[in-house]
Amino acid sequence: MSDIPVDELKIEVWPIPGIHHRGGQHVGTCPGVRITHIPSDIHAYVDIGRSQHINRLIAMDMILAALTHPKFR
Repeated sequence: MSDIPVDELKIEVWPIPGIHHRGGQHVGTCPGVRITHIPSDIHAYVDIGRSQHINRLIAMDMILAALTHPKFR
């Protein structure tokens, strides 16, 4: 299995608060991503990357690993 149909996924994204500098500037926001594979109820939560895109890619890799490699379940 290399591709998961989009209708089998639930993708949630939210900002994770970062550091506030003097003057109220908000820096270091890390958008967290949670992907759920609906048929198997497998969840992947990632908030380590500096971009939503990177976090989404990592979460998708985790879902694929869990679905294709039994030792990751």
